[in-house]
Amino acid sequence: IWIENMNTVLDDNCTLCLPNGERIKLNPTTMRMLFEVQDLAVASPATVSRCGMVYIALEELGWRPYVQTWAGQGLAHAVPECPQALRDHIYMLFDLHVDAGLAWLALHGRQFIPAVENNLTTSLTWMVQSLLLPARGFKYGRGVVPEDQHKAAGKVFAWAYCWALGGNLPHDLRPAFDAFAREQLAPVCQYPGGNTVFDYCIDMTRGFPPDFKGWAERVPSFGYNKAAPFFEMLVPTVDTVRYSYMLELNLDVGRSVLLSGVTGVGKSVITVAALEGLRERKGVLPHTINFSAQTSAADTQFLIESKLEKKRKTRFGAPVGKRLVFFIDDVNMPARETYGAQPPVELLRQFQDQRGFYDRKKLWWKDIDDATLVAACAPPGGGRQEMTPRFTRHFTMLCVPPPSDTAMRTILSAVLTGFLADFPSEMRPACAPIVSASVEAYTRISEELLPTPAKSHYTFNL
Repeated sequence: IWIENMNTVLDDNCTLCLPNGERIKLNPTTMRMLFEVQDLAVASPATVSRCGMVYIALEELGWRPYVQTWAGQGLAHAVPECPQALRDHIYMLFDLHVDAGLAWLALHGRQFIPAVENNLTTSLTWMVQSLLLPARGFKYGRGVVPEDQHKAAGKVFAWAYCWALGGNLPHDLRPAFDAFAREQLAPVCQYPGGNTVFDYCIDMTRGFPPDFKGWAERVPSFGYNKAAPFFEMLVPTVDTVRYSYMLELNLDVGRSVLLSGVTGVGKSVITVAALEGLRERKGVLPHTINFSAQTSAADTQFLIESKLEKKRKTRFGAPVGKRLVFFIDDVNMPARETYGAQPPVELLRQFQDQRGFYDRKKLWWKDIDDATLVAACAPPGGGRQEMTPRFTRHFTMLCVPPPSDTAMRTILSAVLTGFLADFPSEMRPACAPIVSASVEAYTRISEELLPTPAKSHYTFNL
């Protein structure tokens, strides 16, 4: 591996010895090497013994320095209309509530794709920033009372807090997080009762300060098209609406999104439909890249570069006035190489870190503008790998739950009602019992016919 070529460079003679026998003398007084690594799992004793080691614990830095910088500089640059007093109020909300949320997750949280603490707080800042944009209805100016702004910011923070910290939890843990969030956020705002905090969106169209509105009120009607293939039909449900909104919210500020969840919950369908909806409204150009166990880093880079326009010699990006969104499906599928890394994922991580990558032939750096990643994956296992947190930390991570009985009835009723429209009217009353029987049969089969070693194909989903 390349690091073994560095061993002689780390010695006092500072000589680079290459595999082809070439020796290159470097200046030991002006050249030093600094490695920043996650762990030493694949480091050899020869390399470790030549380096001084400094371990930085997670709790040494914490999340506050980043949020302080964001509230003082990043938010002021992204939303110039936001006054200093409002930014101070928002930081105070972080200071009062984030530690309790992180402690609850450390004690009770279980995630398909684990998120590091700083990623959760970073996601929270991006969501708050997106909701504070004037284009989303947050009001600034002389005619706005500061108390109303603080009240509105409290609701914005509370809503973003629930999704940033609890959005990556499996569906069976969300009721417990709902109880915690309602108690923790009670001094900030009161959520409506009856459902969980994940069943409400923040609506700035009905007045200011905004109110909470159920996602069900935003679900559009379904128009049945008998010419469309069955597998291409997307019946709008509460889940499709809220995860489409979350995608739009994050993409508006250039934040990447990672959707996780068990196979068959509709991650890919929701993402593709949401990005197509943004094509006309927001100038988004979506491109889908499907990963498999055999996907290589070279293929991934070629696919991404083929969609870019050259702007200057070393700068590439989307066409003028557009934004590129690359949807990486099954992002955790690529096989590991000898030392445990996934080369396509590492290439995407380099893009997320540095906003570009190297030309493979001429070895010069390519900067990439106006491009964002959206990814989807199922939990590790069955050929899917665990991804490095150095990659996932760049994403707002959301877990898509399996369809509820209500969602399944909505989907099947909409399709069957449209199908029966061409039949005699006497057939239409049969829709409800057929749907009920289908949902009950699916529920019993998925609960009772579990996969076994002899029948590993017994996995049922919609």
